[in-house]
Amino acid sequence: MQRSVRLLWLLVAWTAVVWVGRIRNLVGDDGLAGGDRAWGLVVALLFLVLAAATATLPLGLWYRRPLGSTRLVAIFCLWTIAFWSVRGAGMLLADHEVGFKVVHTVLAGVSIGLAVLLQRADRALTAGVADSGAADPEAHRGVDTDR
Repeated sequence: MQRSVRLLWLLVAWTAVVWVGRIRNLVGDDGLAGGDRAWGLVVALLFLVLAAATATLPLGLWYRRPLGSTRLVAIFCLWTIAFWSVRGAGMLLADHEVGFKVVHTVLAGVSIGLAVLLQRADRALTAGVADSGAADPEAHRGVDTDR
């Protein structure tokens, strides 16, 4: 449980840093056309909304819906993996400077890595909840009850 909670917070924090930075870059770039800026803002806001919604799980805001009992983590992870896989490949194949490609490859690699780790941990937790037949009442808060 604790591993899943730590991974969740890492991915949420990483997502916030990456996409708040992206919004800052979009707003400050006068060379972007309105449609490109709007599309970039939609993608960034989607990531931030998914991260914020996922962050509510360990805070206990979903009564009786602990980690491992909802598909929200899976949706967030799979969206992250799919987006960065497609967009990362597109950036590598496009005509960009080497520095740009390196930075975005690192962003993609860390995002995908964290999402894969969290997805696996959440799936293992889901299997544990299903096997036990009932969720730990403190699990949704990330409290370690295995003392």
